[in-house]
Amino acid sequence: MRQVLMMVAASVFLMISPLDTTHARDKSGVLKGSDLIGMKVEGTDGKKLGHIKDLVIDPIDGDIEYAVLDYGGFFGVSDKYFAVPWDALGFSEDKKTVLLDVTKKDLKQAPGFDKTQWPDLSSRDQTIVLYEFYGVPMPDDHSKGPKAAH
Repeated sequence: MRQVLMMVAASVFLMISPLDTTHARDKSGVLKGSDLIGMKVEGTDGKKLGHIKDLVIDPIDGDIEYAVLDYGGFFGVSDKYFAVPWDALGFSEDKKTVLLDVTKKDLKQAPGFDKTQWPDLSSRDQTIVLYEFYGVPMPDDHSKGPKAAH
């Protein structure tokens, strides 16, 4: 009897184990950070601009401050990063591609940064440059200066 129970348990385990819940999708349409990181980013001309390297989140209110677009390079060498305001991004209908209203030529003129020196969006000047380049309105909280820690 014990062997039968062990065989049944092993069979059930083998049937369940192929189910990978790490890629489970929320039915409400929200996106997980793990789904966004690595997503391909396309410009208005339909050409690949790069991919989402990271998301920068404000620890006070939980808002996504900006997405980091990784452009160019080869295996992490000569990559150029761009801080793209969250409001400048859109998604394809199937939510498998991030859309950005710039072309590759435009992106070469965008304010970028090195992977060792990320932008400080508590600096009003840096924030204005980013939001103006991507043509999106600055959030109200940035116009009042840096957020105070609670």
